[in-house]
Amino acid sequence: MGTIPGPSSKDQKTKCPSCGFENILGEDRCEQCLHTLMQTGLPKPKKNDTIQSAMMADPVSELITGKDLLVCSPADSISKVVKIFQKENKNCILVYEKKKLVGILSTRDLLRRVAGKYKDLSKVKVKDIMTPNPEYVMPEAPIAFAVNKMAMGVCRHVPVLASDGTPHSIILIKDVLSYLTRKRKPSRS
Repeated sequence: MGTIPGPSSKDQKTKCPSCGFENILGEDRCEQCLHTLMQTGLPKPKKNDTIQSAMMADPVSELITGKDLLVCSPADSISKVVKIFQKENKNCILVYEKKKLVGILSTRDLLRRVAGKYKDLSKVKVKDIMTPNPEYVMPEAPIAFAVNKMAMGVCRHVPVLASDGTPHSIILIKDVLSYLTRKRKPSRS
């Protein structure tokens, strides 16, 4: 009698901790985002450290409110976006084209790339000012992933996207700090 073969390594998958893409087990890098898959033995949170545990184990989905989510087109005018920012008291908008995230535009981008350079903002398009191909995280990623992107200076606003690219939210450092403050307070029974 022959033996029944078990599942091959090609059948087994490992999820990229950065983008959530399902890669073949044993690959060196994520096929989709090129982040390393070779990290093993990463530190675990200390047993009684609620802040460290929340950062390393709690998913970004804990921070999602969906309240701050604005979406525009690359063809929209900067004057339209500025009016919305003022009306809604917002400072960041995701740029989508054909249901795909193509950029992000913040008040910082406006200050650095628009202020004093254009007379008529209705003639300036979002695509000319936006930061293209922004970093993002998936809802199931640890909060530490979003904070790392902020700390590395990549971005101040981190979009949270579903695996199909649907926007869920935009995470700011104030969202993280507010969440961690709530986690630190002892619950009263």
